Amino acid sequence: MKLSEGVEAAIHCAAILAQMTEGDTLPGAALAQAHGLSPSYLLKQLNALVADGVLESISGPHGGYRLARPAEKITLLDVVLAVEG
Repeated sequence: MKLSEGVEAAIHCAAILAQMTEGDTLPGAALAQAHGLSPSYLLKQLNALVADGVLESISGPHGGYRLARPAEKITLLDVVLAVEG
């Protein structure tokens, strides 16, 4: 099975966020820069992950993205289905 670039980016973002301390967030622009993607492109994938309950989007000066539930409760299939439907 060949994964789309969007799914691959979403998997990498979820993996990065899984390594963070609970409660910490990472801005979408930082995630995009880490993967060499445009922020607007990655935002589509991040919004899909938020809509499916994989990620949370936190607004404000210390906002960004974080996992919506513990990493061990998020599967690769969750990420793929969130992005590709």
